[in-house]
Amino acid sequence: MTSGTQKWLKRHLIDSQILNFQKKSLKEHTSVLILYTLLTFILTYPVVFKIRNYIPGSGDAFQWIRILWYTPVAIFNSGLTKLTHDYFIFYPYGIPASPFQSAFNQLLSYVLSSIMEIHVAYTILWLFSFIFGAYGTYLLVRYLTGDRTSSFIAGIVFAFSPYHFVHALGHFGATSIEWIPFCALYLMKMFKEGGVRNSFFAGIFFILVAMSDLQYMVFMGIFVMLLFVYEIYVFLRIEKIGYKEMLKRILYKYTLFGFVSFIGIIPLTFENILTATSSNNFLKLNPSETVRYSADLLSFFIPSVLHPVFGNITTAIYNNFSGNISENTMFIGYAVILLSLFAVHRLKGNKYVKFWLIAALSFSIISLGPLLHVNGKTSFTEFNTTVPLPYLVLYNLIPFLDNCRTTGRFFVIGSLSFAVLMGYGASELLKSNRITNNRINKRVAAIVITSLIIFEYLAVPVSLSTVDEPSFYKEISQDRDSYALLEIPATKDYVAGSTIIYYQTIHGKPVIGNWAARYPSTARNFELNTPVVRELTYLQPFTDDILDQDIDKVGTSILNYYNISYIVLHTNYMNDREIDFTEKLIQTNLDAERKTYEQDSLIVYHVKKEPLKSFMILKGGWNSLEKFDLEPTRWISNNATISICSNSSRNATLNFNACSFHRPRTLEVYNGKVLQDRQTISTVFSRTSIPISLKKGENLILLHVPEGSEIPSEIPELKSEDSRELSIAVQQVQLT
Repeated sequence: MTSGTQKWLKRHLIDSQILNFQKKSLKEHTSVLILYTLLTFILTYPVVFKIRNYIPGSGDAFQWIRILWYTPVAIFNSGLTKLTHDYFIFYPYGIPASPFQSAFNQLLSYVLSSIMEIHVAYTILWLFSFIFGAYGTYLLVRYLTGDRTSSFIAGIVFAFSPYHFVHALGHFGATSIEWIPFCALYLMKMFKEGGVRNSFFAGIFFILVAMSDLQYMVFMGIFVMLLFVYEIYVFLRIEKIGYKEMLKRILYKYTLFGFVSFIGIIPLTFENILTATSSNNFLKLNPSETVRYSADLLSFFIPSVLHPVFGNITTAIYNNFSGNISENTMFIGYAVILLSLFAVHRLKGNKYVKFWLIAALSFSIISLGPLLHVNGKTSFTEFNTTVPLPYLVLYNLIPFLDNCRTTGRFFVIGSLSFAVLMGYGASELLKSNRITNNRINKRVAAIVITSLIIFEYLAVPVSLSTVDEPSFYKEISQDRDSYALLEIPATKDYVAGSTIIYYQTIHGKPVIGNWAARYPSTARNFELNTPVVRELTYLQPFTDDILDQDIDKVGTSILNYYNISYIVLHTNYMNDREIDFTEKLIQTNLDAERKTYEQDSLIVYHVKKEPLKSFMILKGGWNSLEKFDLEPTRWISNNATISICSNSSRNATLNFNACSFHRPRTLEVYNGKVLQDRQTISTVFSRTSIPISLKKGENLILLHVPEGSEIPSEIPELKSEDSRELSIAVQQVQLT
């Protein structure tokens, strides 16, 4: 045989081996994905079997469907609304919007919704989080242990954990855990192998984590910092020579990872950063919210309330915890804990096992929040002692962490860490002599471990919500005219509002009020200050506010002016008394047409169009309504505005009672930028008349106090606890 023939045979043999390896690898990964898909269908029963007419979960789930729908609407209908400001809720002024709350799902749902209904796309992405969350964990543990069986079980631990299930019933961003194990895989490859490729892909998957949930981006960032510190510690301890060169390599690969990540996450987080660094950071809630939504220590050891066997027993305990059940489900299972402890004992010297143990403990402790909770209590003994935790330090050290109130969600990284430790433990157990001597024993042991974990995690059947399409909404969706809906009780009832908002994906019209995850404190001013809208929204009798005008005469004009065409009562969220009250309110005080629709749990009134009648509305700067000598009164600080909508251009007089706080003040009245009058207001109520020139349409009247306001509690002789900034009180505003 010639040397050329030998080389050809050798090359052919190598190519054949590579091809066989690739075929085996493809077969393995295909089989794993198929098994995880089947498991997902079984363990999320009956979701996939009712995908056409139901969605998993309720409440917030409908808000998320609406978010997925809104993204392309905002992009392709920029004349009506914006990605960064949502005018379709809290109409007419809208609220600032985070454009990329879950960019991966927003992008993919747009692609899917071109071939299927939006709620079906939502459910497919929901199922995807289970399948690929499991598969990513399989790849991670397979890389670390080399054991396919234990890796497969680890995928079940992470993807089907009670933490994942409980958030999957409404918190779609928190449900999207699938890219976390992929990012962890390449971070571990960075740790073990180094290399530009691993740093690059770790950065790409970090971006995908951020595109799934911005909170998870923060959590994964802390995981990266933990790994960085641990890697430096390991090499400083082990390497006696050349440690400076090694430190340079470590810094280089993490810098590359950071650079790739930074490029991707800045577009996703830019609007949030602007809001978080502004003087009106509505993303930051009261620190007490962080304490409230922290995990309870007992929650790590008590099965989920979703468990078909133990759920009824554990519900009573969960009810003692602060916050809600979603933020307090941390149960990882006794089988997982025992196998994790077995791994730590068996592999004492393994630096990778040590890291995952540190990560599991760290993120479990962080999820407990700033103060220790035990059975709902944060203070103990007769001395009311509190136990501070490390999150207190992180809260003040890490930028923007004060915007993450749900500290219990840190456990998502703890859940992955326990899955990895369990993978190590299961691998070691399946290698033991008694089991490896017999293949049947190994399979039986693997089945027993898997069955125990699945039993502890059971959450079937998954709670479903009906997705209906009332014909009224389908009918107005064909109407090209732009107008708004006033839906009752969308604002007053959170459950109703978060569900009703789904209908916007059908009709595509703006709605008054409703709900959002975060919104500025001024977002509801329109509902609170606008006559007719206020009473219908909050199901209350017409209020004798400081505006002296006949609602019976101007009520319909107010609705017309703001282009509110339909009043929709959702009777399945109202009792008979509320329905009767609202209908009488509409029929008695509004010149509305008769009912135009009454089915599908809806009662719909169409607002009659009529010539504009002049009316007044309170705008910004007013304190809450109160009584002063039995008269409706509102205080202002430095500035307050009144909107006067006039049916013609004319001269008029604005009359009101005014009283200055503590000392006389000057009141300047502007119509737009034009000063109309300036008067001195005394410390007792007196009638004030201001001549104003009105144009046809809206006139913004500004009440301005040049001397500013004072805080009653800061004036010693008043002995008041009132911390408001007060200048002038106003009563009985009348236009003549």
